[in-house]
Amino acid sequence: MHAGRVAALLLGCLALGRAEEPCARCHPSEVTAFERSPMGRSVGAPSVFEKGRIVHKLSGSTVTIERRGPLLEHRLERGGVVAKYPVAYSVGAGIVGYSYMVRLGRYLFQSPASYYTQTRSWDLTPGYETDAHLDFTHEISSGCLFCHTGSVNLMRGTANQFGDPPFTAISCERCHGSPAAHLENPVPGSIVNSAKLAPSRRDSVCEQCHLEGDVRILNPGRDWWDFQAGQATESVFATYLRTGGGGTLRAVSQSELLAESRCAQKSGGRLWCGTCHNPHAGEQNRAQAVKQACLTCHGDLFAAGRHRAAAECVSCHMPRLRPTDVAHSAITDHSIPRIAGAPEPGPAARELKAWREPDAAFVRRDLGEAYFELAASTQAVSDLQQAYRILSQLPAQQRQDPTVEADLGSVLLAQGQPQVAVQMFAAASAQVPSNARYAYCLAAALERAGQMEKAVQEFKRSMALDPSAPDAYLGLARFYRKAGREAESRNVLREYLRFMPQNIQLRLAE
Repeated sequence: MHAGRVAALLLGCLALGRAEEPCARCHPSEVTAFERSPMGRSVGAPSVFEKGRIVHKLSGSTVTIERRGPLLEHRLERGGVVAKYPVAYSVGAGIVGYSYMVRLGRYLFQSPASYYTQTRSWDLTPGYETDAHLDFTHEISSGCLFCHTGSVNLMRGTANQFGDPPFTAISCERCHGSPAAHLENPVPGSIVNSAKLAPSRRDSVCEQCHLEGDVRILNPGRDWWDFQAGQATESVFATYLRTGGGGTLRAVSQSELLAESRCAQKSGGRLWCGTCHNPHAGEQNRAQAVKQACLTCHGDLFAAGRHRAAAECVSCHMPRLRPTDVAHSAITDHSIPRIAGAPEPGPAARELKAWREPDAAFVRRDLGEAYFELAASTQAVSDLQQAYRILSQLPAQQRQDPTVEADLGSVLLAQGQPQVAVQMFAAASAQVPSNARYAYCLAAALERAGQMEKAVQEFKRSMALDPSAPDAYLGLARFYRKAGREAESRNVLREYLRFMPQNIQLRLAE
């Protein structure tokens, strides 16, 4: 990418807009404190310029991180082939670390290198560890940006193509909703005040980003950005967790850990995230702020001699734990144990349970989708079987949901029933003809069903709909190669390389 274009992108990031400027006229101290808070700093220009080197043994790749003048450059080498990109954006507030995005035209991709603040070290970005072909290929979609940005500037009809700037930083709207009514009539009640909402809606303000669960499922026809402060999250998406502990601890588990605490359970709903966290306060001494919150219920502990004098509560009752899904990091134990210690592994978790159930019409559909999404990441046959059992038994009208049709098609294709899978993918693609993934899946099913000419058409349609996704190119190239059409196979790979000239896997395959 041309250096001038990169510099322009970085300047665009530095100038990311916020929606809270009008708020600052009446609430300057709150806005200033928020901008300094982790939420206010969750996305921006590249923030760490320390040199680094990462060796990925699985793929035989080496990643190096260097500063090139004003730019941060991430460089990947495998088998003598090199890919290098200037970093366009940094994601994260630095409490755990930073991940990075590079930009190719209208598309964003996550770098395989992340910086971990707590150990002051570079290592692989979570999700890249098991890649057999390490590359800059984890594409960023609208949903990926939901928790770190305030809004996205999507090109119409797409989920992964962005204008300039591609997003804005998190603003007051994220927790308070649209300020329009409040600006017209700035009185209490004309804007969302989380503390005054019903508990499920109050907690949803925080849970939209701080309750990751094992899997989250959008309700039919909804988008992540449909959620607005004041709603319950399950009106837009449902969050599912495995029953039992299983000895796993996610980095984003604050809400579920707090719900397990005796403090929260005994509070009758009064203890919530806002009890200890105030993004408007900017306290210099977090431990003292938390102690004051604890003393609102436990004020007589010291005076009654039931607890020895202590300067703060956090080190004993909210110790640091190491999550299993993010390396080089530690998180605060929000389960607030009476006696400090690592949580005991529970029985092997099997069933999925909704954090809060969505609308009754979506309960079975969303649960089936949750099992399917989980199976896609874990490759667990039992989860896939459960997904198929639930989704295939939905009423006929609910099975006409394109997401359900495509997922049933995937299971049927895996079970060796390509003809039926073709019908399912065709139905899903007919409902959402702009979906490149459905076109690719339909192509794969048609190929398995022996309908070669139609398969080629669908591979090409998928490529045209989303030139950034390599699967259709690789699928069509394999098809041509198996048919002995080597020249056409190479031409398909070269076509993708026109989009991503530095892709290492395809350059090695040429």
